[in-house]
Amino acid sequence: MKKILICTGGTGGHIFPAISLAQYLEKKNFNVDVVTDYRAKKFINKISIKNINFINVKTPTGKSGLALIYSIFLIFISFLYSIFFILFKKPQLIIGSGGYVSFPVLLAARLLNKKFAIYETNSVVGRVNKFFLNSSLKIFTGYPLKNLNINNDKNIFVGQLIREQIYIAKDNSSFEKDSNFDFTLLVIGGSQGAEIFSKALPQSLNKLFNLNKKIRIFHQVGNKEQELKIDLSYKNNSNVTIFNFEPNIEKYMTLSDLVITRAGSSTLSELAFLEIPFIAIPFKDSLDNHQFYNADYFFRMNACWLIDQQDLSSEKLFDLVTELIRNKEKLLEKKSKLKELSKRDVNEIFEKEINKILA
Repeated sequence: MKKILICTGGTGGHIFPAISLAQYLEKKNFNVDVVTDYRAKKFINKISIKNINFINVKTPTGKSGLALIYSIFLIFISFLYSIFFILFKKPQLIIGSGGYVSFPVLLAARLLNKKFAIYETNSVVGRVNKFFLNSSLKIFTGYPLKNLNINNDKNIFVGQLIREQIYIAKDNSSFEKDSNFDFTLLVIGGSQGAEIFSKALPQSLNKLFNLNKKIRIFHQVGNKEQELKIDLSYKNNSNVTIFNFEPNIEKYMTLSDLVITRAGSSTLSELAFLEIPFIAIPFKDSLDNHQFYNADYFFRMNACWLIDQQDLSSEKLFDLVTELIRNKEKLLEKKSKLKELSKRDVNEIFEKEINKILA
């Protein structure tokens, strides 16, 4: 039985693709271990996977003083742990899919001269992946990245790994729009939530209920603290549903005509696969501005709308959503473009490439 180790960060954008690949490979009789950090626990409570391991790591990015020293100490301890873990598990291939959790694992793999590859889900190569770019056997990408300054044979565009639940939602014909509403809007702040979505969006979206349309809004927040910042007149509207982040968010996606979202690669890829039009509002402080470049890829392909975060307080968002409510042909155009960009055989491509490495 072939042994694979996948290491990844604990945010939704990292853990969901990693779990998707792990579940697929397990069905193909691979022996798979996943290493991540404790943040992932809230995303995997109901996800079936045999071997998942947690390590205590903190990012050094943006830290100083004692906090920086402590984060470096944890990375060093995790590096030592990873050496023994790899020696014990004896994986034939290690796949790092980003996040600072991957750093000690891949560093241990390089020290032990173990085969490893990288999977980059974003449209910009992350810092950990960039550090190991030259020493990895392959770099698999979710976007068609170019100009990586590596051998073209090493760079393989596979597409975005999609959760099994999204495939099921896509194939499930029981998902139908509620005929009691003319338009359903979903707001997604991502697995970490988006505080500014709770503060700024209700002001614009509340005005939609003044239109001569039956409108429903699903609004995802990261936690109770963010929920408390939502305007009461918006939150108490019977046609507005406020909910905390949950892994099975596809049940809201499939009911929606339009989604307003951050631009994490996992969320955008799922919306694209489900062919649900979206307005992307990238988190302006994301590392290396990767959220902007994720959204810009779809924007350049005429497959989404893109709004700068600073415009949230203006009339721009309200005007755009109002236009799309009144002219659904524009939504259909985006759905068609998203269908062209989606790939369904990503897991199969991954399996094929893994087998080539292990041959």
